[in-house]
Amino acid sequence: MSLAVTIVAWLLAAFVIVVGVAHLVTPAKVEPLVPEWWPAKRATVYASGVAEVVIGIGLLVPATRTWAAAVAVLMFLAYTLVHLDDLRHTSHATRASDTTGGVITRGVVNLAYAGLALFVCLG
Repeated sequence: MSLAVTIVAWLLAAFVIVVGVAHLVTPAKVEPLVPEWWPAKRATVYASGVAEVVIGIGLLVPATRTWAAAVAVLMFLAYTLVHLDDLRHTSHATRASDTTGGVITRGVVNLAYAGLALFVCLG
């Protein structure tokens, strides 16, 4: 793997590990991002936090980097879909991130993360 792939993998790993730990330490801050129709919000937040930490560790290890990056692509695409579901509720937004622009921005950012993970995956 090239140096660029390794650097992106490490940066992405640091990001998803920090975000995963945040899911585990402050789940109440993440729960509002889970759609209201989704069951077991708190369990979902914990599960996604664990998944993010595992993916991050996988990105750090050369032998598992491609697999972890592929899973990260799927995770970020799933998060994009979940964030786009929030477009149905932007008229009641109380936070900037919940406005139409904020929701679209979250989706675009997640697509960018998916692109970085794909870059690592394709090595």
